[in-house]
Parts: sequence; structure tokens; C-alpha cells
Amino acid sequence: MQTAKYSLPILCLALTLIQCGGHDPDAPDAMAAMTKNKFVRIATDAVNLPFSFGSGTGVQGFDVDIGAEIGKDLGYEVKWIKMPFERLFEILKKGEVELVISAISITPERKKDLAFSEPYFESGNTIAHRRDNKKIKDLASLAGKKVGAQSSSTGQKFLESQKTAAGVTITKFPTLDDALGALNRTEIDAVVGDEPILTYSIYKSFPNLMTAGLRVTEEEYGVVTRKNEKELLAKVNATIARLKKSGELVELRKKWFQDVMERTSTERQEMRKDEQLREAPKAVSFNIVKTGGGYNLDRLDGFEVNLVGSNGSFKSSPITTAGNRGSCRFSAPIPPGEYRLNMPALKINTTINIPKTASRSVTIDMRITPSGIDFVPRTS
Repeated sequence: MQTAKYSLPILCLALTLIQCGGHDPDAPDAMAAMTKNKFVRIATDAVNLPFSFGSGTGVQGFDVDIGAEIGKDLGYEVKWIKMPFERLFEILKKGEVELVISAISITPERKKDLAFSEPYFESGNTIAHRRDNKKIKDLASLAGKKVGAQSSSTGQKFLESQKTAAGVTITKFPTLDDALGALNRTEIDAVVGDEPILTYSIYKSFPNLMTAGLRVTEEEYGVVTRKNEKELLAKVNATIARLKKSGELVELRKKWFQDVMERTSTERQEMRKDEQLREAPKAVSFNIVKTGGGYNLDRLDGFEVNLVGSNGSFKSSPITTAGNRGSCRFSAPIPPGEYRLNMPALKINTTINIPKTASRSVTIDMRITPSGIDFVPRTS
């Protein structure tokens, strides 16, 4: 009877503590679990090259190296738990692991139920497409297309919420590699997913595919734990701060994927340059005509016309004049676009456009009149 006498107040006190924000004794406790087990359990979806992927019975990758540094600072060996992406947060909440490190983007929705470390990597979603499909180049070009995404990913959420491309049919896949495989087999038209993962997988396994070279979202990756694990989260943040300050985080990027990202960027630039040159006029020349004024045109003899734009810098042959006329030409094709035209001899620094006309030549008539100088492009 005496026990029963005190059980009700104790129960009421426990309920009051929980309701007032006190510690729930039944909630998983990461620090206690690590002390008992003598290791830290970290979950990852080991199909995200180069962040975490299978290596025999273990795992390796950028995220795995970060996890190893966290374990070292905690003073515990790391036990990696490989789990499908859709179950990562579930087993964390149940207390089956202490941390999740798996290229997880920090989002307001996820922060409602979970705690995130300081960001350790800047990322975002991009678009992947087949190389022979030149029509897909940005978000708007996905209108009416079949687009793949990893299930439960920010790429899927973005496709479901975006308003730019109408009529998109979303197909969900367990992994981004599965989505890329379907794209390679022409079962879908594009894939939206994490830029570094898509870029790396395409470089290693899918030569018929490419990324668009733009991001449709800007995101950051963080280490995930439960909201009540303030002590553990502080220790994780201390490790990330140490890796940033020492430059080790930069070295890990170089170790795992920086060269692939740079090579892919260079290749994409070369492809764009080749495409621009296919659209370039076969020849570009200047025809200079003086219709009045006291300027002696022969003073331009030997000078050049300089064009500078985002597609490069180009220099003409020396100007030759005869009476009130002069001319010069560019020996290399000039990709279409806007350029700054610079002629110091005439104190000209203005903007002109080179039009798209792949099968023709372009002559730019430069007319020097008493009221100024006009530029009129014409094709032939």
C-alpha cells in the first residue's frame, strides 16, 4: 500500500516534466549508447558515389572520411550501417544509430524533426540528359517531359513544387544511379538530382549522358542527429569546424571528386564552344566608309579591330585603306553573341552583335559621317 501511495505523485511529476520540456527517459540517448557500445553508429545510403559507396563489406567516400574524423574526435570506432535512403531518418529516430551522414541536404522541413550540423558541403540539384538531346538545357525545357528523381530526395520535392516547367511526369527511383540507367536506356528524358553525385556517376559510368551545367536549387549538406542530442551535435560541429580551419575539408574534395568536377566543366565548355562555332559566320569582315568630315581614313592603315565578349577575344587583320574606304577581316570564326568593339585609332569602344548565320559571311559596314559612326551588319 505504501508503494501505491507514492506512485501517483511520481507519475504526475514525470508527466509534468515531459510536458514542460523535461528530458524523456525513454528517448534514445546517443552519448549513453556510445559509452555502452564503445562505438558510434553512423547510417548511410552507400550508393552515392563519391560521398558513400560500398567497398567490400565496408564503405568509403567523402562522407565516410568525415565520419571517421567525427569518430576520432569522439574517441570511438565508427560502425557504419548501410541503409536505403528512405529509411535513414526512421532508424535514427528509433535510436538504432547515432548519426546519419549521406549527402543529406539541410531543409526547413527536415529541421522540424531532426537536428543538423553546420554545413560541410555546398551542393544543389542539376539536370542530367542524353548527349544527343540538345533540346534539354534548362528547367523550362523539361515541360511535358518524363523526368526521374531519387525517391524522397530534394530533387523529387523540387520537381513536385516547381512552376516553371508544366506537364512534367515524375518517375521515382531508389537511387540516382537507377534513374541514370533509365535515362541511358531512353525510358525517361532527364534526371534531376544532386549535382556532384550525377556528375561523378556520369563521368564514371554513363558516357552517353551529361549534366546541363546549371543548378535548379542551391543546397548544403549536413550531418544529421536527433533534436535532443545537443552534446553530440556540439562535438560534431567542432569536428567540422576543425576540418574547415585546417584545410582538410578542401583536401578531401580533391581526394574524392574535384578532378572529375573540373574535367567535366572543361569538357562542357569545349562542347559549347564547338556548338557556338558551328553557328558562327564563316567569315566576319569590316567595310569602312567615310561619307564626310575632315578625318583622313589613311590614318587607320595598319590598325586592328578588337572584339571582346564572353565567347572570347578576337583581333582582325591590319586595316587597309584606299581613298574614302577601308577594310579588314577576322581569320577565325567568331561565335554569335555580344562583343565590345575597340578601335583606339578612332576612340571607339562600343557594343555590337555577331548574328547566328552558320552558312554565310557577315560584313559590318562602319560608316563615318559628320554626325558620328554607325555600324550596320549585313549577311552575304
